[in-house]
Amino acid sequence: MKTTAKAQRVHDDGRVVDLDASTSQQWASSAPQVASVEPQPDGTVKVTALQPGSAIITVNADEASGEATLEVTDARLLSLQVSPTLASVPAGLTQQFTAQGSYSDGTTADVTSRATWTTSNTAIATVSSTGLGTGVAADGSVTITAALGDVSGTAQLSVTGWTSAGSISTSRYNHTATLTDSGRVLIAGGRNGSTILSSAELYDPSTNSWSPVRAMATGRIDHAALLLPYGYVLVTGGNNGTTPLRAAEVYDASTDSWFNAGYFYEGRYDHTITLLPSEEVLVTDGTNALATAEVYDPLTNRWDRVSPMSTARFHHTATLLPSGKVLVAGGSNGSGSLSSAELYDPATKSWAPAAPMVTSHSLHTATLLPSGKVLISGGQSSTGPSSSELYDPDTNSWSTTGSMVESRSRHTATLLASGQVLVAGGEGRSYYNTAELYDPATSSWSATASMAAFRGAHTATLLTSGRVLVVGGEDGFYPLATAEVYVP
Repeated sequence: MKTTAKAQRVHDDGRVVDLDASTSQQWASSAPQVASVEPQPDGTVKVTALQPGSAIITVNADEASGEATLEVTDARLLSLQVSPTLASVPAGLTQQFTAQGSYSDGTTADVTSRATWTTSNTAIATVSSTGLGTGVAADGSVTITAALGDVSGTAQLSVTGWTSAGSISTSRYNHTATLTDSGRVLIAGGRNGSTILSSAELYDPSTNSWSPVRAMATGRIDHAALLLPYGYVLVTGGNNGTTPLRAAEVYDASTDSWFNAGYFYEGRYDHTITLLPSEEVLVTDGTNALATAEVYDPLTNRWDRVSPMSTARFHHTATLLPSGKVLVAGGSNGSGSLSSAELYDPATKSWAPAAPMVTSHSLHTATLLPSGKVLISGGQSSTGPSSSELYDPDTNSWSTTGSMVESRSRHTATLLASGQVLVAGGEGRSYYNTAELYDPATSSWSATASMAAFRGAHTATLLTSGRVLVVGGEDGFYPLATAEVYVP
């Protein structure tokens, strides 16, 4: 620490006068190793404390002299700053923390190696004596504390990755998963080998457990489901193993019962359903549907035809835009994947062409981002199976946004609370257990923790906690009963 001192002459008449540069002064320290002195042009002296101890500072000026005793003590530690203050790490990987001390003399110092490091929960993350944090289990966050004496600082470490969500009672793929008003997730239908399932199950995040519910009237695969207003779950179409289905059903969780929700004009599967702002439901195309579209009114339990699309397609996506219009993109026409896209306007119940995608996609995913843009990722394509692109409704235009880490189709994509998009599983060169994150802020993809199981044709559901439930699927050999939860 440095300070500036000055000498004063005390006259016989009581006057006290500062000595300035006009007066010849000689300064000295009795212990230069403790404190050094450096005379300044203005007549003052700069005193620098070097180490704990005692030094007598003297000054001689015009046959007069004076002295003062300087006691040098250790600087007092005022605070500790742990960096980074917020961090996340996949289970099994590490994050280095550092501790910076701020002292009473205005200096700072790295005290990482001198501090004592602790974690609030060693089952989630550990921390070494040098501040190296290690993710143990994807189960939330811990507080990392660095302490030196009675001064401490903290940081938060979130451990991301996958944790078990038990198993459903029946292995299945090509099923549906719907988040209900209660926060539970309804799993319905699907395939187990050659068996087409009508069974349904509920996942309760609060207990991380599964329970059976009443089965649907009809076994179905490749169907679609969504949550209607007032808490009902609508399940539509699909295939019973031999025939495209026209029938729709609604599940009432309050009574654990299913009731008939009318019939499509044409049987269809691999179609899409979208809840419109009017609370009606738009159904688009699908195998055997020949470019047709229908609208379901829950209040009248009635299906009505609307204008057909310009292109027949299945394995496509449908995304409700902030404008209330619906973007239908890609898919297959039976002979190859498509790059075309169309817009449905509920106000006129009509279709209009949208700009074509940069490349064709089928069995891809579409995710509405907080910006209002739509992210298309992966899918089967002869030109870019790992490609992703963005649709901008304001300009009716598409732009590429980087390549995924893995080329994949039959995967899932889920918008996280952070604004990032989690893509999990699917198939490409093989079935994948890998997952990756898309960051809209940087328009880039990065790998994240892998699932325990290789799976495609599974479901992924964003829970009210912000975690993501992945259920079932197949691994290329067998249908799966396992479920996992991703912890962001």
